[in-house]
Amino acid sequence: MQRSIRRLASLLLLSFVAISVGLTYWQVVRSDELVYGPYNARLVDEGKEILRGQMLDRNGRVLVSSERTPNGIVRRYTDPTMSLVTGYYSDSYGATGLQYSFSRYLRGDVQSNPVDALAGQMLHRTPVGDDLRLTLDSKIQSVATQEMGSDRGAIVAMDPRTGAILAMVSTPYFDPNKVDTEMDRIQNDPGKPLYNRATQGLYTPGSVFKIVTATAAIDLGLVDLDKKYQCTEDLVVDGFRIANKNHLGISTVTYVDDFAYSCNATFAKTGLGLDTNPLPVGDNLPNPVPWTKGVGESEKRFLDYARRFGLEAPFPFDIPTSVSSVGSQSLSPVELANTAFGQGKLLVTPLLMATSAATVANGGKMPQPYLVAEIRDHDGKLIESRSPAPVRQVMTPESAASMNRLMMASVQEGYAKPAAITGIQVGGKTGSAEVGPGQKTHSWFIGYAPADNPTVAVAVIMENKGPGSDFATPAGRKVMEAALGR
Repeated sequence: MQRSIRRLASLLLLSFVAISVGLTYWQVVRSDELVYGPYNARLVDEGKEILRGQMLDRNGRVLVSSERTPNGIVRRYTDPTMSLVTGYYSDSYGATGLQYSFSRYLRGDVQSNPVDALAGQMLHRTPVGDDLRLTLDSKIQSVATQEMGSDRGAIVAMDPRTGAILAMVSTPYFDPNKVDTEMDRIQNDPGKPLYNRATQGLYTPGSVFKIVTATAAIDLGLVDLDKKYQCTEDLVVDGFRIANKNHLGISTVTYVDDFAYSCNATFAKTGLGLDTNPLPVGDNLPNPVPWTKGVGESEKRFLDYARRFGLEAPFPFDIPTSVSSVGSQSLSPVELANTAFGQGKLLVTPLLMATSAATVANGGKMPQPYLVAEIRDHDGKLIESRSPAPVRQVMTPESAASMNRLMMASVQEGYAKPAAITGIQVGGKTGSAEVGPGQKTHSWFIGYAPADNPTVAVAVIMENKGPGSDFATPAGRKVMEAALGR
């Protein structure tokens, strides 16, 4: 009998602990998601009476506001190009973007004076929402939108010193003013205008990813940037041929030249030779080649630097992002070689690549990207000022200076020449990512300016457009010029 009682007591105790843990999880850890999620009917009913807060750009231009009409409160949007950032708010379809992630502020649930907040609750006053001042600049956003035109893709511009997003365009986009009346059409549009390509689009990066591979080699002290060598031969890895075709007839080069002219063979060798005995990047390979004994240490180091740049983990941001990925946690020699020059199974977001360029520009320190600069109540009192701390030191400042040299050379003498701005030093890297037989390459560019004191970093992706030098790079230059006031 006593044994049965003890078992029952133990079972009841375990049940009590499980319930306590569950309640703590939902009521504390995920309380905001539970309260402000799209399935809270009480929140929807209350929201019909709330004059939600405004969103303004960095210069005070009103982007989103609320208006009382005979048919109820209506949300107004002045710049549909920002719709995938600001999102929409609808009684019928819920909320997306910043409308969702900052809902408790926009509803007025957070106030600068706790006493006023308590009095409002006790007297059942209808709250007035708080205002969000964003980091976005409408002028830069307009130029980025114009440069994307009718192409599908994205542009992200940011201040590399702080992580403040200056422009974020995803095309095609939708008009949030028409969500309630045209949602069926918007949802069925083959261009997927509800899909934020800047933060959720996953793309093969091509040669823009070479900044990760080059950073690893430089930071580990495995490459001499000024050593000259012959680089004319294709590289064959376990029967897979990597063409050596980007030198434009130049046979004697340095590592700086190979970055500027985006030599796939050299960067495949770099990735394969990240162990303690670096692989020569020129034509004189050892015999037998070292990858026949495995690439374990090189793979480990390569994955380490990929993760330093933000791959393989959720990317913290003010709106949802996809996880950029190497594609495999166990790379064969062929996979490592291809991944090292930006192909293989690599998939990255434009936001991550903009942040990667900003990391080089910021002395090797990865800034934390963000969209909301400050939050004020309806009386203008400051509730919160936001300036996130850097994420991590990805490389040493000395390595960042070497990477800056490579990025500048790419613009001065390599394929990124179309990014050049008169009178200003620019760092950049192009990419033409192969995405399948019979399809045009994705057109990529990442860069920053001024290279000696960067204030803007940018990433451009144009889906199936063609060479990065021809399309994404001139667009990136225009966006940088706009940010520099040119």
